[in-house]
Amino acid sequence: MKMNKPLLALVAVTALGAIAACDQIAPAVPEDTPGPMAQSSALNGTYNLLASDCGDPTSDKSLVIDGNKFMFPGASCTIASSERQVNRTRVTLACEGSPAAGNRIVDLQTRPDGTLRMTEDSITLTYFQCMKASASTDSLVGQSM
Repeated sequence: MKMNKPLLALVAVTALGAIAACDQIAPAVPEDTPGPMAQSSALNGTYNLLASDCGDPTSDKSLVIDGNKFMFPGASCTIASSERQVNRTRVTLACEGSPAAGNRIVDLQTRPDGTLRMTEDSITLTYFQCMKASASTDSLVGQSM
C-alpha cells in the first residue's frame, strides 16, 4: 500500500495531537462547600440595654449585630478592624448617622450569662441578648427587636 507524503503528514499530526491530549489530566471538579457557620460565640443577634425592652421595636436602647454591621438607634456602623485580646476583642467601628458618626473604638466582652459588655472610653454598657441569629446573612439588617 502506497501513501503519499501529504496524507502521511496529516496522519502523523493527528496521531501526535491525540497523544498530547492523553498526556493532559483533566482538572478536578471542585466540591460544593457549605457557607459560613455560626460559632457558639458568634455575636449575631439583637440586643437591648434593658431586658424588658427586648420586645419593643421602638426602643432607643437597642443594638443589632449582623456580621460586620452594628446598628444602633440613629447610627449604622461597619467593623473596620478588630484585634483579639486576652479577655476581650477591641473593635474599630466606622459609623454613619447621629450622634455617633466617625470612628469608634470599643472593647467587647461576652459574659457567661449571655450578656455583651461594650466599653468605649470610660463608659461600659451591658447589653442583654434578645434574639440570637445564625451566621450573617444580612437578614437582620433593617430589623429591630
